Amino acid sequence: MTLSALLCMAFSAPAEAATRVQFVAPQNYTDGNLDWGPVDQRLTLEGLERIIVRLTNQYVPKGYDLDVQILDVDLAGKIDPLTSRTGQLRVMRADTWPTIKLRYRLQNGSRIIAKGEDILRSMNYLMDPMAVRSQEPLRFEKAMLATWLRQRFAHLTSAS
Repeated sequence: MTLSALLCMAFSAPAEAATRVQFVAPQNYTDGNLDWGPVDQRLTLEGLERIIVRLTNQYVPKGYDLDVQILDVDLAGKIDPLTSRTGQLRVMRADTWPTIKLRYRLQNGSRIIAKGEDILRSMNYLMDPMAVRSQEPLRFEKAMLATWLRQRFAHLTSAS
Protein backbone atom coordinates (compact mmCIF):
# COMPACT_ATOMS: atom_id res chain seq x y z
CA MET A 1 0.00 0.00 0.00
CA THR A 2 1.33 3.44 -0.84
CA LEU A 3 1.84 6.23 1.65
CA SER A 4 -0.87 8.34 0.03
CA ALA A 5 -3.38 5.47 0.33
CA LEU A 6 -2.55 5.05 4.01
CA LEU A 7 -2.93 8.77 4.64
CA CYS A 8 -6.24 8.81 2.80
CA MET A 9 -7.54 5.93 4.95
CA ALA A 10 -6.35 7.59 8.14
CA PHE A 11 -8.13 10.84 7.41
CA SER A 12 -11.33 9.36 6.00
CA ALA A 13 -12.12 7.00 8.90
CA PRO A 14 -14.33 8.64 11.54
CA ALA A 15 -12.61 9.09 14.86
CA GLU A 16 -13.95 7.74 18.13
CA ALA A 17 -16.21 10.12 19.97
CA ALA A 18 -14.14 12.25 22.32
CA THR A 19 -15.82 12.77 25.65
CA ARG A 20 -14.71 15.33 28.18
CA VAL A 21 -16.32 15.44 31.62
CA GLN A 22 -15.77 18.31 34.02
CA PHE A 23 -17.10 18.53 37.57
CA VAL A 24 -17.92 22.17 38.31
CA ALA A 25 -17.58 23.11 42.01
CA PRO A 26 -18.18 19.61 43.41
CA GLN A 27 -17.83 20.96 46.94
CA ASN A 28 -21.25 22.59 46.42
CA TYR A 29 -23.03 19.47 45.15
CA THR A 30 -26.19 18.38 46.91
CA ASP A 31 -24.70 14.92 47.41
CA GLY A 32 -21.89 13.01 45.73
CA ASN A 33 -20.55 11.55 48.98
CA LEU A 34 -19.19 14.91 50.11
CA ASP A 35 -19.55 14.01 53.78
CA TRP A 36 -17.64 10.75 53.40
CA GLY A 37 -14.30 12.38 52.79
CA PRO A 38 -12.14 13.21 49.78
CA VAL A 39 -11.42 9.60 48.80
CA ASP A 40 -15.08 8.61 48.61
CA GLN A 41 -15.95 11.76 46.69
CA ARG A 42 -13.10 11.14 44.24
CA LEU A 43 -14.27 7.56 43.68
CA THR A 44 -17.83 8.75 43.06
CA LEU A 45 -16.79 11.43 40.57
CA GLU A 46 -14.38 9.09 38.78
CA GLY A 47 -17.15 6.49 38.61
CA LEU A 48 -19.57 8.99 37.08
CA GLU A 49 -16.94 10.09 34.57
CA ARG A 50 -16.24 6.47 33.54
CA ILE A 51 -19.97 5.82 33.12
CA ILE A 52 -20.46 8.92 30.94
CA VAL A 53 -17.47 8.10 28.72
CA ARG A 54 -18.53 4.45 28.29
CA LEU A 55 -22.15 5.34 27.54
CA THR A 56 -21.13 8.12 25.14
CA ASN A 57 -19.18 5.57 23.11
CA GLN A 58 -22.33 3.45 23.02
CA TYR A 59 -24.92 6.13 22.16
CA VAL A 60 -23.02 8.91 20.37
CA PRO A 61 -21.80 8.02 16.87
CA LYS A 62 -18.12 8.13 16.06
CA GLY A 63 -16.77 11.47 14.91
CA TYR A 64 -18.66 13.59 17.44
CA ASP A 65 -17.14 15.23 20.51
CA LEU A 66 -19.20 15.60 23.69
CA ASP A 67 -18.31 18.00 26.49
CA VAL A 68 -20.25 17.49 29.71
CA GLN A 69 -20.07 19.77 32.72
CA ILE A 70 -21.61 18.28 35.84
CA LEU A 71 -23.17 21.14 37.82
CA ASP A 72 -24.86 19.20 40.64
CA VAL A 73 -25.21 15.63 41.84
CA ASP A 74 -27.73 14.06 44.18
CA LEU A 75 -27.15 10.32 44.28
CA ALA A 76 -29.94 7.77 44.63
CA GLY A 77 -30.87 7.10 48.22
CA LYS A 78 -29.83 8.87 51.37
CA ILE A 79 -27.35 8.09 54.09
CA ASP A 80 -29.20 7.07 57.23
CA PRO A 81 -27.01 8.26 60.12
CA LEU A 82 -28.97 6.17 62.62
CA THR A 83 -28.25 2.86 60.90
CA SER A 84 -24.90 3.65 59.33
CA ARG A 85 -22.18 5.21 61.45
CA THR A 86 -19.62 4.69 58.69
CA GLY A 87 -21.62 6.42 55.98
CA GLN A 88 -21.49 3.32 53.81
CA LEU A 89 -25.18 2.43 53.86
CA ARG A 90 -27.49 4.32 51.50
CA VAL A 91 -31.18 3.74 52.08
CA MET A 92 -33.16 3.64 48.84
CA ARG A 93 -36.73 4.90 48.99
CA ALA A 94 -39.20 6.08 46.39
CA ASP A 95 -38.60 9.73 47.35
CA THR A 96 -34.78 9.62 47.16
CA TRP A 97 -34.32 9.43 43.38
CA PRO A 98 -31.03 10.35 41.69
CA THR A 99 -30.66 13.78 40.11
CA ILE A 100 -27.84 15.21 38.02
CA LYS A 101 -27.76 18.73 36.65
CA LEU A 102 -25.45 19.09 33.67
CA ARG A 103 -24.49 21.30 30.76
CA TYR A 104 -23.45 19.72 27.48
CA ARG A 105 -22.13 20.57 24.03
CA LEU A 106 -21.95 18.13 21.12
CA GLN A 107 -19.66 19.02 18.23
CA ASN A 108 -18.79 17.63 14.86
CA GLY A 109 -15.43 19.21 14.12
CA SER A 110 -15.91 22.92 14.75
CA ARG A 111 -19.68 22.74 14.17
CA ILE A 112 -21.88 22.73 17.30
CA ILE A 113 -24.63 20.15 16.79
CA ALA A 114 -26.40 20.48 20.13
CA LYS A 115 -25.91 22.23 23.43
CA GLY A 116 -27.96 22.85 26.50
CA GLU A 117 -28.48 22.36 30.17
CA ASP A 118 -30.55 19.48 31.54
CA ILE A 119 -31.66 18.25 34.92
CA LEU A 120 -31.81 14.47 34.87
CA ARG A 121 -34.16 12.80 37.33
CA SER A 122 -35.12 9.19 37.64
CA MET A 123 -38.15 9.37 39.88
CA ASN A 124 -39.07 5.72 39.23
CA TYR A 125 -35.52 4.45 39.70
CA LEU A 126 -36.62 1.60 41.95
CA MET A 127 -38.83 0.25 39.15
CA ASP A 128 -35.86 -0.45 36.84
CA PRO A 129 -35.32 -4.21 37.27
CA MET A 130 -31.83 -4.20 35.72
CA ALA A 131 -30.57 -1.43 38.01
CA VAL A 132 -32.26 -2.86 41.10
CA ARG A 133 -30.63 -6.28 40.58
CA SER A 134 -27.21 -4.85 39.73
CA GLN A 135 -24.50 -4.79 42.36
CA GLU A 136 -22.64 -2.05 40.50
CA PRO A 137 -21.95 1.18 42.38
CA LEU A 138 -23.83 4.12 40.85
CA ARG A 139 -26.17 1.71 39.04
CA PHE A 140 -29.17 4.03 39.28
CA GLU A 141 -27.19 7.00 38.03
CA LYS A 142 -25.85 4.86 35.19
CA ALA A 143 -29.38 3.86 34.11
CA MET A 144 -30.48 7.51 34.24
CA LEU A 145 -27.48 8.69 32.20
CA ALA A 146 -28.00 5.90 29.65
CA THR A 147 -31.61 6.98 29.15
CA TRP A 148 -30.56 10.62 28.72
CA LEU A 149 -27.79 9.86 26.22
CA ARG A 150 -30.00 7.48 24.23
CA GLN A 151 -32.88 9.96 24.04
CA ARG A 152 -30.68 12.98 23.38
CA PHE A 153 -28.12 11.60 20.88
CA ALA A 154 -28.87 8.08 19.57
CA HIS A 155 -30.78 9.48 16.56
CA LEU A 156 -27.58 10.96 15.13
CA THR A 157 -25.73 9.27 12.30
CA SER A 158 -21.97 8.92 12.05
CA ALA A 159 -20.19 12.17 11.33
CA SER A 160 -18.53 12.65 7.98
